[in-house]
Amino acid sequence: MTTSNGRVIILGGGIGGLCASIAFRKVGIDATVYEQAPAFGTVGASLQVWVKGMKAFAELGLGDEIRRRGAEVHRQQFFNHNGTPLYHAQLAEFARKHNAPMPVMIRRSQVIETLAGSPDLGPVEFDHRATKVEQDAAGATVTFENGRQERADLVVAADGINSLTRQAIFPEVEILTANYRIVHAVAEHEPPCGPNNFTLFFGRGTRVAVKDCGSNHIFWAAALRNPKVAIDQPNELVKHDLRDRFSVFPEPVQALIAATPPAAMLHHDVRALGPMPSWSQGRVVFLGDAAHAVTPNLGRGASEAIVDAIVLARGIVSIDLGDRAALAAALADYEAVRRPESTALQQESWRIGTVSSWRGYAATKARDLMMKTIVGQKQVAKIEGEFRIAVPSLLPAAV
Repeated sequence: MTTSNGRVIILGGGIGGLCASIAFRKVGIDATVYEQAPAFGTVGASLQVWVKGMKAFAELGLGDEIRRRGAEVHRQQFFNHNGTPLYHAQLAEFARKHNAPMPVMIRRSQVIETLAGSPDLGPVEFDHRATKVEQDAAGATVTFENGRQERADLVVAADGINSLTRQAIFPEVEILTANYRIVHAVAEHEPPCGPNNFTLFFGRGTRVAVKDCGSNHIFWAAALRNPKVAIDQPNELVKHDLRDRFSVFPEPVQALIAATPPAAMLHHDVRALGPMPSWSQGRVVFLGDAAHAVTPNLGRGASEAIVDAIVLARGIVSIDLGDRAALAAALADYEAVRRPESTALQQESWRIGTVSSWRGYAATKARDLMMKTIVGQKQVAKIEGEFRIAVPSLLPAAV
């Protein structure tokens, strides 16, 4: 679709792409989303919408619905594998103190349903896999696998960590693989560690997070150093390995794994995106995981993509997208606002994943002691600080 300031194409119908479509339309820009799948996907078990993400969803008019469909996180609590407390953060208290929303744990399918049902979502074309993006002085042309071609003033690549668009434009950007794997699932189960809680147990090379995501659905994620089961092996073997590994963890962890059907488990490598030379080139701009995919250790990836969408929409609403100089300036401003935060998050999440995967007896004892004292105190203070972080409004004050 073409609006007064130009035509926009969004590649990718995941959380980032759909949020971009909603944000654009709310400021008066129509954009068409092209998604390679035949329908909205449900890949992924559950996710955390962090404080910034909830503030961003409120800007999109969807905060209340996300909260209704998920479960607020009132408390984060951290233990070692024996159940010894390390530290905790009272998120509900921070939210009240700083007049901020609480984070929400929610099944990914519920987020997609919420976005798909938004009255502000623009057109979505399924079964459209982009194979090429070409640019010239006047615009960009996207060629799809089915032979269709579409022309636009701006192409937003929100096509994930495996973005073919990014690989074509910046082939030198690496996808980094961590030294541990993850198994995660959503199980129908009463909250084993209390309702509205995020609970994390640290072991030796093994850890597990247990999160209430509402309606007696529990999301759990286990990180495994030196995995014994290949990714392509049956999930029955994965579950057997998990039950063995976590036999020394508290009983609620063991019961939750035992109650989870093997078919519900997702087993994969942990990856992140290496440094990007730029978040845009000409009339193509990257958003969400296509620009800054992060390991899942802090549960912030989805929230960063939602904020990306708002900042990008805010930056391009007042310009003529056909004006190359104005577009270049707007995309540079978008990157300048968003890149420092996302880069810091990538680095911190990678570091936490490394430290959490320590296996040695002395190292893990030292880690537990640090978490009980100065590291835990600093982390709680940092968490509270994030309740004070503002998200830009969708419309600039002058518009």
